[in-house]
Amino acid sequence: MVKTIKNHRVHRDHRERFYLNEGDIEMSMDAVVKRSSYSTIICLIVILFLLAGCASSLTPYVSRDFEAGKMAILPFDNLSESQGAAKTMENFVLIEFLKRSSLGIVEPGQVMAAISQARVRLATSIPKETVIQLGQDLEVDLFMIGVVHEYKMQRLTGAGGSGEIPVVSLSLRIIDSKTGNVVWAVNSNRRGNDRESVFGVGRVQSLNELAGHIAMELAQVWSSSF
Repeated sequence: MVKTIKNHRVHRDHRERFYLNEGDIEMSMDAVVKRSSYSTIICLIVILFLLAGCASSLTPYVSRDFEAGKMAILPFDNLSESQGAAKTMENFVLIEFLKRSSLGIVEPGQVMAAISQARVRLATSIPKETVIQLGQDLEVDLFMIGVVHEYKMQRLTGAGGSGEIPVVSLSLRIIDSKTGNVVWAVNSNRRGNDRESVFGVGRVQSLNELAGHIAMELAQVWSSSF
C-alpha cells in the first residue's frame, strides 16, 4: 500500500513537472513572438524613413521650349571657402549626367579649349552673344552653368548632436545655346544629417559622399523633368 502511494506521488510529480515545462514553453514562445513583433516594427520604421529620405525635395524651374540633344558643362564657379570645391562638384555632376541622362555630353577638354579661345573667365558672366557663338563652335544645344556656394564640414552643437557633418550648397542653370535663355534651373542645399532617421540611418559623413548624393539627385531630377 505504501509503495502504491509512493508510486502515485511520483507519477503526480512527473505530471506537474510536465505541465510546468509546457507553461515555460508557452511563456518562452510568447516572448519570442513579442520580440519578433518589436523587431518587425523597428524594421518597418527604418524602411519608411529610408523611403522618405530617397524622395527628392528639389523643384526645378523648367521651360519646355528648347531642344535637348547635346550639352556642354562649363567650368563651375566657386563661391565657397573650400579651394577646389567647384572642380570636385563639377566632376560628380558630369559623371551622374553621363550615367542617367540621355543627353550627349561634350568632352571637358573640348569645352576648355573653346572657352579659352573665347577668353571666357567666368561662366556665370558670359554674355548671350558669346553663349550663342560657343554653341555654334561646340555644336551643342545646351550649356550647364554651376555655382558652388558652400562646401565645408560644420560642427554640431546642442540638440543637433555632436561631431561634424558635411554641408554642400549648389545651384545649376541650363541655358539654350541658340537664345542664351535659361531653360532649367535648380538649387540644392544639403547637410549630412538632413535625412538622418533613427539610429543614425541615412546620415552622411563626408563631403565627397554628400556631393555624390547631390549630383545623383540633380541628374535624376533633370531626367524626370521631361
